[in-house]
Amino acid sequence: MLLRSNSMIEYLDLFIFHLINQTLANPFFDWLMPLFDKPNGWIPFILIFWLFMAYKDQKYRKMLLILVPLTILCCDQFGGFIKDFGLRDRPWFALGVDNIRHLGGTGGKHASFPSNHASNISGIAFLFSFIYPHLRRYFWGFAILIMFSRVYIGVHYPLDVFTGFMMGILISCSLVIIYIKVFSDETI
Repeated sequence: MLLRSNSMIEYLDLFIFHLINQTLANPFFDWLMPLFDKPNGWIPFILIFWLFMAYKDQKYRKMLLILVPLTILCCDQFGGFIKDFGLRDRPWFALGVDNIRHLGGTGGKHASFPSNHASNISGIAFLFSFIYPHLRRYFWGFAILIMFSRVYIGVHYPLDVFTGFMMGILISCSLVIIYIKVFSDETI
């Protein structure tokens, strides 16, 4: 397990996990949060917004068409690469499904660290916030909701989500910088 050497971090991670996963439990969240576990629960919103803005906004069309799929690809692949090291099992696997509220899927890898959902959505939120700063509170609000749901449904620890969050921002920011350098003759 990734955090065995640092018990204070592990304690805080488990404390926050149980706070979100058990203490904040309620019927409305039990209905809402699992929707964000399924690709058809939140990806259509991102896809529709992305395609609509790429169609409507000529100024940022090229940037949107290149960077949105590239951000998702890089975030997802890098997260998958890290997960292959098996640094940490998912909560429902490590703690036992009888000891937590597990409302999410059990498919995919048993590795929990980092959260690819958090990485992807924070990368996209950063990118959209860079292009449309007047809408950033909506992008980040949506991203925080998805990241919160990962802990609430019992498929990630808070540190997995935080690491995915930071990873997504760094990847997206790096891609924006590269894009600007490559296409520096264009107005952004």
